[in-house]
Amino acid sequence: MSCPLRENKAAGSKGDTLEKEQVKNKLTELFASGKLGIAPGKLRGDVFVPQSKSAAHRALIMAFLSGDIELAKIDESCVSDDIRATKRALLSMGKALDACRSGKDNSECSGENEPIEIDCKESGSTLRFLIPLAAVLGIPTKFVGSGRLPQRPVKEYEGVFEGSGAEMTYLDETGLSLPLLITGKMKAGEYKLPGNVSSQYISGLLMALSSADGASRLTLTTELESRPYVDLTCEVMRNFGVEVKEEATGYSISGEKKPSRTDDFEVEADYSQAAFWLVANYLGSSVNLKNLPKTTAQGDRAIVDLLSGLSEVEKRNDEAEERDVEAGRITDPGKREVFEMDARDVPDLVPVFAIAAAATNCITKIVHAERLRIKESDRIASTAAMLTALGIRNEITEDGLCISGQSAAGEKCFSGGTVDSYKDHRLVMAAAVAATCASDTVWIKDPVAVEKSYPSFFEDYVNLGGTVNGINVG
Repeated sequence: MSCPLRENKAAGSKGDTLEKEQVKNKLTELFASGKLGIAPGKLRGDVFVPQSKSAAHRALIMAFLSGDIELAKIDESCVSDDIRATKRALLSMGKALDACRSGKDNSECSGENEPIEIDCKESGSTLRFLIPLAAVLGIPTKFVGSGRLPQRPVKEYEGVFEGSGAEMTYLDETGLSLPLLITGKMKAGEYKLPGNVSSQYISGLLMALSSADGASRLTLTTELESRPYVDLTCEVMRNFGVEVKEEATGYSISGEKKPSRTDDFEVEADYSQAAFWLVANYLGSSVNLKNLPKTTAQGDRAIVDLLSGLSEVEKRNDEAEERDVEAGRITDPGKREVFEMDARDVPDLVPVFAIAAAATNCITKIVHAERLRIKESDRIASTAAMLTALGIRNEITEDGLCISGQSAAGEKCFSGGTVDSYKDHRLVMAAAVAATCASDTVWIKDPVAVEKSYPSFFEDYVNLGGTVNGINVG
């Protein structure tokens, strides 16, 4: 499902001009072919960014725990596959709770109840958020998934479950995480997790424990990474009346106030998706993002400062090269000033930021990105492959990438070519952004992956003047 078409002041370009109403159907046909061709050309116009996927997951869970999932105002016309998976799962949990409570003596769920099955599709957030929730609510649950999700780890929950009253059982004999069976009932209490693993473990456990009977404490045994995502979790929890505090070694939940809210919770626009348009602007497009919040707990707002910092480094490198020319010296590209991106707190920005870095006169080192290897693709390797396909020199390092960028002043900093998205939504959109500054068509395999997070991305792209497989809205 895609978002309704919006009014954009889009630039015209060559190709078959279509009415905006026809774009969605045409793109659906193209998705079925498994490959899109994006013609070079800048974008121009207004765009409304979809709701924050990170905030929407959290809002749905807290609204569900408050007794009314509809308190989380999700734009159903623009919902991504991941958010659809979470909402569907919560509705199944709600039915299971209702069935248990309607039984003899209004009993809670127990091990005697048949497990419900929750299909998380390819959503790591859905899986890691709902594992502890099923345990705290005492709902016997079998989790399944598709794509790379069964290979993505959930082992950090093993230590949490020990002595908690709940159990997790792997049902696959080959070592995959899924199918996974959750039984028993997790109690409020003291729990420990490493801070340098996916923040989804921490966020999932905090939200689940907010509905447990009694106070809980979560101690982090290592330094916290991806802090902005946990900050967002706490902010949403507080918006639903939960008393959660950050302490020197972790977090505490008083247990005195269960999740509760009576008015709607509006989910703000997503900086993670806005980053693609902001990088397009960095490459010379003129996209006006109409609905971005100026104040937000979203960590991916860091894209604004990252692009600003990248630009400053390029300016200094350009000035150094001008001095070399005046002095009759040859500039050594390997001695340019280096820009370093620390990906610990903003891993989702790496693919599109790599496109910005490739179009900048500097060396960019992306560091502390190890966890990207277990995303929808091995996102370090797939980002490197994307850059190589587009003619950009790069090197995979122990914890990230080193990119040898070139100035976008010449307008055509990418070669064009075929990019394998590895069915990773962020690779698809990053490659499309690169096409705005390419010398030839950029072909993208498996573009339908955008349905995972930004279903209307290519509708917006075309409405902004982009040309996809020769079509545009003129």
